[in-house]
This record gives sequence, structure tokens and C-alpha cells, in this order.
Amino acid sequence: MTQASQHVARTTQDCEAICVQTIQYCLEMGGNHAAPQHVQLLQDCADICETTTKLGLRSSPQLADIASACATVCDLCAASCERHAGDPQMKACANQCYVCAAACRQVMSSAGRLGEGNFGAGSQGLAGSGGSHQRTP
Repeated sequence: MTQASQHVARTTQDCEAICVQTIQYCLEMGGNHAAPQHVQLLQDCADICETTTKLGLRSSPQLADIASACATVCDLCAASCERHAGDPQMKACANQCYVCAAACRQVMSSAGRLGEGNFGAGSQGLAGSGGSHQRTP
């Protein structure tokens, strides 16, 4: 396992944990904290972080592609959490999401995929795999 894979696995695991904790916190707080779009974004972030953790732990060749999506979702989640100014739980979640996004970008950079956007060249073959799906040009 590379150093970058180890780091992203630890960071995404921490991000998943705080997002799950923050979902519960937001539901208990109610009001704007429990807005469906915000809670869904926290769940999306927790889920993509869980996937990224698993790929990082096994140094998957697809890690950089998934890390790209993870960085995007973490940035969105952090921005959503920051809208709850003055709330320490939301600030902690936002901070961890930003740390996670940076770790994901580090993995992308070390794989030479920084700037390719979500699901770069490494995933193009997926569209044509199996069944009746056809490869898109």
C-alpha cells in the first residue's frame, strides 16, 4: 500500500465518521440543519468516503478515479456545512471534509489524474463491460 493510499484511507474514514455523526446531530437539531438536501449531501459524502476508504486500503487501480468524485462531494458537503455559521459540529464536519478533499486530490495528483475531472480515462472501459451495454464514443 502506498503512502498516499494509506493517508487517503485514514482521512476518508475520519470524514465518513464525522458525516454520519453530523447526520444524527442535524436530525436532532431540526430546522435548517435537517433540510433534506443538506442531510442527503452528508449521506452522499459518507458513502463516497466509505467507498474511497475501501479502495485506498487495497490500493485499487481505480482509486484515483473514485478519489476525484470523493473530492468533489467533500467540497460540496463542506460548503453546505459552512452555511451553519457558528455551529461547532458543522464547522468540524466542514473542516474534515476539506482535509479529505485535499487528500483525495493528492492521490489524484500522484496518479497523474489531477485536472481530468470526475471519472477520468481509467474508467472509460466500464461503459462497455458486460451485457447489452455499448461503449460510448
